[in-house]
Amino acid sequence: MSTVDNKQLAVLMIIPFGLLLLYLIDRNEEPTATTGKEQYYLTFNKDEIFKNLIATEEHFRNIDEQTDVLGKEGFLNCAVKHLASAEGHADEAISHSLIVENKEKSKKFEALRDEIRNLRHDLQQNSVTVSEGIERTRRIRHTFETLNPEYDVSKCASCKIIVEVKP
Repeated sequence: MSTVDNKQLAVLMIIPFGLLLLYLIDRNEEPTATTGKEQYYLTFNKDEIFKNLIATEEHFRNIDEQTDVLGKEGFLNCAVKHLASAEGHADEAISHSLIVENKEKSKKFEALRDEIRNLRHDLQQNSVTVSEGIERTRRIRHTFETLNPEYDVSKCASCKIIVEVKP
């Protein structure tokens, strides 16, 4: 078993902080002890918003508009659950993005949260059809993807529809 002396240990502990410092200097920001933590939580919030919006659309797609469940109380409570989760993560992303990114990005997360909340409230009032739910969820997801291009599924080459034309 190899041993690490104090010098080596100090270097190993300083490297992650140094990388964070270089990142912050490049962004012309003052480093703080919380910036790394805030970045971690903002990334977590973005992942959760993305996953819950995808799940919401999938739940809407699994309901046949011709069934007798439409308009009944609680008929899409699973979508309500995913929207509430996405809303909560968007709410948290407001403060995290203010610290990690900027005020403009924070305001965009606030608008995103409000869009998600409005859809959730409408769904809880049974005033959303399945096709409206799919369309509104897609618009919300598009807003999210525009705000966070690393999640933009519209750029996926394998998802493009290829039409073969025979001569």
